[in-house]
Amino acid sequence: MTASLGGELDFHTSKQIGPRLMQFARSSGREFTLDLSGLTFCDSSGIDLLLRTHQWCAACGTRLTLAGVPRLVAEPMRVLGADRVLLPSGR
Repeated sequence: MTASLGGELDFHTSKQIGPRLMQFARSSGREFTLDLSGLTFCDSSGIDLLLRTHQWCAACGTRLTLAGVPRLVAEPMRVLGADRVLLPSGR
């Protein structure tokens, strides 16, 4: 299953999107790809949501892959150390 996120991923939108991502994690089978190429902003709340989505997927036996990660998301991930979990290939 593939889902795409666009616009801003921040404190407010993370609260709205979180339940839906958890639902996807439960129902996506063995693979869940999250396309982030449409994101124009991502703060620490957004990165926290991505980490929680990774945990939900792992708990469901699903592999989460992030695709199209823009630099504006990859850099804060790196600063927070989340890239080691969310981007294991070192993207």
